[in-house]
Amino acid sequence: MDVKIVTDDGNVVRLLVSGRIAQKQTDADDEPIAKLLGKEGYGRKALLDLGQAEYIDSSGVSWLLVAHKRFRSAGGKIVVYNIPPLVLNVLKVLRMQLVFDLAGDENEAVRKVEG
Repeated sequence: MDVKIVTDDGNVVRLLVSGRIAQKQTDADDEPIAKLLGKEGYGRKALLDLGQAEYIDSSGVSWLLVAHKRFRSAGGKIVVYNIPPLVLNVLKVLRMQLVFDLAGDENEAVRKVEG
């Protein structure tokens, strides 16, 4: 799993996730979002583009849940969008649409993160 900043206008940061979303591929203490934005970054508005994600497993879903919780706890907000069908199917089977803010495309994601 690779997470990188695509844009950061000071208000909303856009992050791109590529590869296999599986926390097992990183160290237990390695949190890609905190590494990019710092711990205070969880207090921001973020768009998480999964368009280049190949796969998600249970540890990847767990990583998303932890990130979601950290954003909420810090007063920030994260919206996940551009989700490939295979990844979206896993999230829907686990009913994660009831937990995460999901959007079909970037425009919808921007509306949700600003709302």
